[in-house]
Amino acid sequence: MRKLLAILFTTMALVGCDQKALFDKFVPKDEANFAKAYLALFAAHDFDAIEAKSDPQLKAAALRDSLKQIADLFPPGNPKDIRVVGVNTFSTSTSSQFNLTFQYEYPDKWLLANVVFEKKGEDVIVKGVHVQPLRDSLENINRFTFEGKGAIHYAMLLMALLIPLFILVSLVLCVRTPIPKRKWLWVLFVLCGFFQISLNWTTGTFNMNPFSVHLLGAGFFKPGPFGPVTIWISLPLGAIIFLRQRKKWLLQPVTEGEQSYGADDTGPGVQD
Repeated sequence: MRKLLAILFTTMALVGCDQKALFDKFVPKDEANFAKAYLALFAAHDFDAIEAKSDPQLKAAALRDSLKQIADLFPPGNPKDIRVVGVNTFSTSTSSQFNLTFQYEYPDKWLLANVVFEKKGEDVIVKGVHVQPLRDSLENINRFTFEGKGAIHYAMLLMALLIPLFILVSLVLCVRTPIPKRKWLWVLFVLCGFFQISLNWTTGTFNMNPFSVHLLGAGFFKPGPFGPVTIWISLPLGAIIFLRQRKKWLLQPVTEGEQSYGADDTGPGVQD
């Protein structure tokens, strides 16, 4: 079990390194610089400059109060670090919309700031800003750890390790078993898991997808270098049905003209 966990942790660390390098390539540099400069206006309480770039539809009597509430979340002084932790872009023939999220690190505070803006040629219009405090960096909040985890987390992790092993063992038996016809369909069926159940490792929330099909029946997913790990499992229905059907095939009598594979470890010789 410890070896399996060590392999899992090593794999996740390597995936995390690759994700960071890939993530940085998708960050639009000019747009990220604009968004950081715009957020700096909140720290400076320059509300006139903020409103000048805001969507006219947002300008209302209560806008200035909302801007002040956001500005008050920024502590005095310069942040120790600002990094992009979320990128979403959408383009049409006439404009491009950007949704960028930044993580701010201060000596005693963390902030998550999101800016949504639209570019039409050289014109930039800010559609919305959202800022919220964080208790720690996203890397620490979403890191894979057993600290504070309950029985559900351990059960999901154990199932995520055992289900692929169960499927692989069933696959070997499927390949070695004399199946009357369409063995390749049984091989594919055994490899698949159905009805996905996923667990957000950070929050402990579950999600179900009854119409999903996945190879090997389990795995994990991390949406970017700063997102939470999601572990998912699915029912190894193909392997279960095959093992039940395999007993019937092994009990079938040998007919003339069939060739034997030799002795099977679960019973007498079988025929193909």
